[in-house]
Amino acid sequence: MAIKKIKDIYPGYFQKSKVFLHPALGHKRGSSVTPIETYLSWGDDIKISDGKLIELYHLRDDEEFLRFEDQMLLSNPLFSDYKEVSIDKAAYIFDFADHLEDFYNVIHGNYSKISQDQKTKIKEFYGASTHNYAFIDSYLYPQNYFIDYADFLTCKAEDVPGMYKLLTEVGELCSKPNFEKEGLKMSVKTMDLRNL
Repeated sequence: MAIKKIKDIYPGYFQKSKVFLHPALGHKRGSSVTPIETYLSWGDDIKISDGKLIELYHLRDDEEFLRFEDQMLLSNPLFSDYKEVSIDKAAYIFDFADHLEDFYNVIHGNYSKISQDQKTKIKEFYGASTHNYAFIDSYLYPQNYFIDYADFLTCKAEDVPGMYKLLTEVGELCSKPNFEKEGLKMSVKTMDLRNL
């Protein structure tokens, strides 16, 4: 199946933790159970340097969610901890200690240096038929897209070679994570003992 061609640069910010780390958990697309968002840090409790991925989910009591929670979250080899943040939301924390090189490549914006195994998981997770797959492929294999991006970033044809040279020197086609946006800012739910 052919990869859809990129026609422009991806607009806006997207969670780097969701695109580049979430696929390591082995989840499949198409389920109604997906994280609300993913994060790299959580206040003073989890620092980026801890190598953790935090995934925020809506808590549900239906069969699909309970099976997913048991098989894909709590039984996941990377699962580390669970914290309820409200009556209907919880954070599932995954430890990337065995994948620190990939984790650090993501936090430093070195997406092209992610391991081939993780690149394969990312590409399989998104699937070649989706529009975003072309963007993701360009971030993982920027050398195949430098000329396209040079065209997108310049107004005049004579500026393309200079932009191409700059892009090859930088070596990446995707911005680094915004750690402010990649930080969870909710508190852990506390039990009110007065109502028991």
